[in-house]
Amino acid sequence: MGAWDTSVFGNDDAADFSFEFDDANTVAKVAPIIENALDVVLNSMPDLEAPDGATGLAAAALVVAWNEPGLLGDDAAYAPEPWPRTTEPLPRNLNTKAAAVLDRMKNAEGNELAQLWAESGQTGEFTAEIARWRSRLS
Repeated sequence: MGAWDTSVFGNDDAADFSFEFDDANTVAKVAPIIENALDVVLNSMPDLEAPDGATGLAAAALVVAWNEPGLLGDDAAYAPEPWPRTTEPLPRNLNTKAAAVLDRMKNAEGNELAQLWAESGQTGEFTAEIARWRSRLS
C-alpha cells in the first residue's frame, strides 16, 4: 500500500485521483468524476479492493469539502486545487452517496483498505479519519 498516513489523501491512489480533475472546472464535469468513484465503492460487493476504497474515500471527502474546504487541512496539498472548483452546488445525491461510502469504509469486512490498516495496527486512526468526514454529513 503506497500510504504515508491514514488521512483520506495520505496514499498514492487518492493523490492520483486528484489528477482526474485537471480539466474539470464546472459541476457538470466534477460531479461525474466524484460520482463514479463513489459508485465503484457502493457497487463493490462483497469485496472492495484497496485502490478503489482509497479513491472512494477521497471522493467522499471532496463532497464534504465542497462546502467546507478548510477541512482538507494538510490534505490540500494532494487534493485538487483549487477546491471547490466553482461556486455552483454539487448535486444533493452526492452527499447521500458520500455518506454511504464513508459508512461502508469503516467496516473491515470485505474492505481491503481497512484490513491493511488493521494489519498495520492503525485501525483506530483510520476509523477516526472516516468519522471526521462522516460527522459533517447528515
